[in-house]
This record gives sequence, structure tokens and C-alpha cells, in this order.
Amino acid sequence: MPMYIFYPCLEDGSPTSFEAFELGDDAAALEQGEAVLAGHTSATHVMVWRDGVALDPIRRARLDVRQRPEGPSPDD
Repeated sequence: MPMYIFYPCLEDGSPTSFEAFELGDDAAALEQGEAVLAGHTSATHVMVWRDGVALDPIRRARLDVRQRPEGPSPDD
């Protein structure tokens, strides 16, 4: 299994820590990256590396959109 390393980062791109996991594929890594981001409230995004290759970052805005309930907002 590939090794994925997740770096929760501040707005300026500086990492606050890292977490490493052996995962089955990139889909599992996306799910894990979202969990890492949810657990690091100061991070704006998580950089993901697979066996030394950088993948697309996971950004908080994407996670926030996925967690919003469907339907009209209270302001509508």
C-alpha cells in the first residue's frame, strides 16, 4: 500500500504538523485528508503527498461546502 503524508497548513502555507498513513488508494487518502483537516481548526488546507509525489491540496472551503445542509438557507 502507498504511504500518504498529510500536512495541515496555515494560510501562508506553513505546516503545523504531519500525519502519515498507509492507505489503499487516492480516494481513501481524500477521505483521510478531510478528517485531518477537520481535526486541525487552524489549518486552511492539507497538503497530501503519496510516496514522495505531491497531490492536490484539500482546502477547507471544499469541506465546508460538502457539510452544508441542502435546501434554502435561513436568510432566504
